[in-house]
Amino acid sequence: MPTAAARRRRRRRIRINNRVRRFASSRRHMLSLATAMVAVLALLEWVYNFDFSLGILYIFPVVVASTVLTRWQIVAAAVFCAYTRGLFTADETQLEHLLRFAMATIAYTGCGLLIYQINDSRRVVLLHYARVRFEQKLRRRAEEQLRLMAESSPAAILTVAADGRILAANRAAHTMFELRDEQSLLQRPIRDFVTFFDDALRLPADLGRIRTSTSTWASRADGTHFPASAWFSIYGDGEQRRLAAILVDTSNDVREREHAHFEQLTQHNRVLAGAVSHEIRNLCSAIAVVSSNLERHGHLSKDPDFEALKNLVSGLSNMASFDLRNQARMQHPPVQLSSLADELRVIIGQDWEEIGGQLEWHVPATFPLVQAERDGLLQVLLNLSQNALRAAEETDEPRLTIHALDRNGRAVLRITNNGPAIADPSALFQPFRTASTSGTGLGLYVARAMVKSFGGELHHVPTAAGVTFELILRFAASGSIEHNEVEVEA
Repeated sequence: MPTAAARRRRRRRIRINNRVRRFASSRRHMLSLATAMVAVLALLEWVYNFDFSLGILYIFPVVVASTVLTRWQIVAAAVFCAYTRGLFTADETQLEHLLRFAMATIAYTGCGLLIYQINDSRRVVLLHYARVRFEQKLRRRAEEQLRLMAESSPAAILTVAADGRILAANRAAHTMFELRDEQSLLQRPIRDFVTFFDDALRLPADLGRIRTSTSTWASRADGTHFPASAWFSIYGDGEQRRLAAILVDTSNDVREREHAHFEQLTQHNRVLAGAVSHEIRNLCSAIAVVSSNLERHGHLSKDPDFEALKNLVSGLSNMASFDLRNQARMQHPPVQLSSLADELRVIIGQDWEEIGGQLEWHVPATFPLVQAERDGLLQVLLNLSQNALRAAEETDEPRLTIHALDRNGRAVLRITNNGPAIADPSALFQPFRTASTSGTGLGLYVARAMVKSFGGELHHVPTAAGVTFELILRFAASGSIEHNEVEVEA
């Protein structure tokens, strides 16, 4: 079976053969017409024997033949027409005959070559025009293929002008930024969606063409933020400077990574719970042995078993009061709660959407920085959010609300869900106390210890309905605002 390349070559040969046949047919027709014109002129002069010469009319056969003849053939045709014209001219000397023959030959040749040049230029122009049309057709086909490729791409593809206006955007970009059907990204400022791209366009032009990739944060039409990976290039100068970018939403990747991190932390908690439980069981077994020995003694004041019992009781007390606080109280870099809330929203948002829940965030970008360990604080919020998810999914309208407050110079994160109230709040932060069959009872215990490690506090706040926790943190240096309780909403 012939290949596509072979079929193209065959079609090309057929087109060339057709052109050759059309040219050969046209050549025969034009030469026949020119010959007929010469014959008619000669016949008229022979029959009617005019007193005047028809020599000027012999130009027309030469003109007709010049459209299909070469230069030397045109000269030969001009000589033939000049000779034929001279056959019917009487009453002239041989010198006059030669001069008129020469003048006619020159005139016919000049006219023929002029027509040849005009026709040749026309062929060149038509060939160039055909080539341009062919290239335009190829360009349109390539542009159509690129357009279809861009429209079918799952990644957002954008072109941005030097002044920050979006010049082109595919369907995936409109979907990613969650624009309604009647809305369009075109002519809108890119800063409203990806601030990083607008900043990149402001880089000095002398850096030349820029081509790189990055991870950044983008904004949807409703103002929510999401993490994204971007590949972009900047080209052109002045007003013709452009930024072309491919943008991919990495919310799912971040969510899966943080869930894996959270599961890893939970697994570590289980290991810790097993280790602590094992040590406590060992101590209790030793206490049971010592107590059994003491039953056989009457005087305990200086009894070594009694002293051992006291030491074991002290060890058990120390084990029971063990927590995860970092006694060194390391200084951590300031944390912006609004960006942390955006990251938390990306991680837990889909879980709450799946149960038809509602998330309410009141953490403005202007809220002062706090002193905390960012990853640890995120894990604490994840722990509280997961507990809230399990509790609130039993309700008709699950809801989680996070407020940022400034209370007496301390930052307060108030986390509230509308799940059922806690039956025994006093046991919340005790290790190995849990109402869940799958839990270890260490989640809140570890969370409080982690908060204390960077100088914060975690409390349960009794409320008439739902469950509320308050996470109290220190402001970073020069970070606090007024020293009264203020609720700031985004």
